[in-house]
Amino acid sequence: MMWNAEDFAQAWSRALPIDQYLDDLLNAVPNQEDPYAKYLVINQQRVKRLTQRLRLEPETEIAALNAKAGTKWLILNEHWCGDGAQIVPVQAAIARASNGRIEARVLFRDQNLELMDQFLTNGGRSIPKTIQMTQAFEVTASWGPRPAEAQDLVQRVKADPERAHLYSEELHKWYAVNRQQACQVELRALIATA
Repeated sequence: MMWNAEDFAQAWSRALPIDQYLDDLLNAVPNQEDPYAKYLVINQQRVKRLTQRLRLEPETEIAALNAKAGTKWLILNEHWCGDGAQIVPVQAAIARASNGRIEARVLFRDQNLELMDQFLTNGGRSIPKTIQMTQAFEVTASWGPRPAEAQDLVQRVKADPERAHLYSEELHKWYAVNRQQACQVELRALIATA
């Protein structure tokens, strides 16, 4: 069943403000029973590094300041998601740079599968997934789970049985070299559709 504005409004009310989500991630204590625990520690390092070093491009700052007032980004993610650790800090910086024109909140995907299932990527529950809405909770666009260039890289590597197990390593090398530029370009394009 497709969601309506009221459903999105209810989801929004349950979501964490983006900076609170990042604080939650940074302060989370790995549960050794959790098979994803090792990713949490790596992602905490990624988020700390990005939060300290990230500088928005001038074009991104301008796009944020020119965003349509009342733009909402509802982001589906999990603390263990490597792409999320690379992208959500960028989204937080853009929301802060928008002077309140963009408000971003995060919902945990695994607790919101009904919503996630409306925004699948190639049939999968890939995250982070950003749902852009108006002030009235009307969906204008969605974006994610990662920049197109990174998505192409992942698909190429996963298609090669010899290299498939290296996809995460190659993806994060790409992020290191790209320095969140592709992410900013695509998020600027998303803002333009608000």
